[in-house]
Amino acid sequence: MKEKKKLKTIQKHIKNFSGVRMESHGNRTRKTIGFEVSDHEDITSSISALLEVCYYALDGNGVFVYPKHSNKAPITSVTKVLEMVIDLLPHDQMFCLDKITEILSSQELKKKAP
Repeated sequence: MKEKKKLKTIQKHIKNFSGVRMESHGNRTRKTIGFEVSDHEDITSSISALLEVCYYALDGNGVFVYPKHSNKAPITSVTKVLEMVIDLLPHDQMFCLDKITEILSSQELKKKAP
């Protein structure tokens, strides 16, 4: 009976966590993560920043700035990519796993107690 309660608690934590989303596609399970954008311009800005940072990593001497944004500095793209990486960090997933570990370890301690 306690095992069922423990499993239901774990299921509750998993359902309430907003990190990785899973979708079934036939016999495959697809997992997705995401980051928040404010509008379409933010989407294109994020994609551009990723491309620019890759370009700077490959050839740091060149300038890869779209003529429309000639006042843009390389640091802007790097900053945008770092913000995206921070947004993608799995904070919710880690919290969920900590709660599950806590549930499981408390059960183990109860089993070991005399």
